Amino acid sequence: MTRKLVFSLVFVLCAAVLGVYLSRKPWQVYAQQRANADISVREMQKAERERADLLRKKTHVDSPMGKEELVRDAGFTKPGETPLGTR
Repeated sequence: MTRKLVFSLVFVLCAAVLGVYLSRKPWQVYAQQRANADISVREMQKAERERADLLRKKTHVDSPMGKEELVRDAGFTKPGETPLGTR
């Protein structure tokens, strides 16, 4: 009886070790794919932030105040208006 129990335990232990050994490669592949997915997610989030920033800038430039800022930065003044630096 004891011999049968020891043989059963050794068999189960060998089967468990073999199972762990054979599942090593799939876990390595999973870890690599997970790392690639994380990199892709970070790149996508960065692109989304940049897109949102560009949309905010475009909205500002398309507004009347934004257009006036751009024109004034380029040096244009309203008719009859004297620039502050020339007084």
